[in-house]
Amino acid sequence: MQGIIQALKIGELREKSFFARNMDEKTASLLQIFLLLVFIIPAILFLVTQQNTLKAIQPENRSMSPGQVWLQMIPLFGLIWQYFVVIRISDSIRAEINSWAKDTIFGAEGSQAVNFSSSRPTYGIGLAMCICWSSYAFLILIGIRGLAGLGSLGGLVCWIIYWVQLAQAKNKVQRRSF
Repeated sequence: MQGIIQALKIGELREKSFFARNMDEKTASLLQIFLLLVFIIPAILFLVTQQNTLKAIQPENRSMSPGQVWLQMIPLFGLIWQYFVVIRISDSIRAEINSWAKDTIFGAEGSQAVNFSSSRPTYGIGLAMCICWSSYAFLILIGIRGLAGLGSLGGLVCWIIYWVQLAQAKNKVQRRSF
């Protein structure tokens, strides 16, 4: 009987997570809050960058209002909405650049902007980011965690590159120097 009780206790230890076995409840809670902040703060700063990019674009050239980027914070809905945000920001930047060609005040700058009329700034890497995050969520949902890790890593890399490109595009729009 003693052996069965010890076996059950060992089984209980295996079921508990690393944090549950090695930390008290208060420390584990503080760690969870810290990790939540580590992920939430960059996400908020990223959404502010998306919002400011749209604010830098003339209202007549925007495909969406700047405040709509915050809808990405809604769980599950945000996975779908991120595609719309990436597409609409890209289209808005393109529309802004195309509007410069109509400006005669900018001369050569306006004529150079015509070369960008068919491109979609930030679109490719933004779409790759969305696909990686969506595949990560789907793979976690169906239980393929190993492959989901690759989707997560790809999403993180694409997210950083997209964020940098978005900030650069915003700065160029503000300076009118695409």
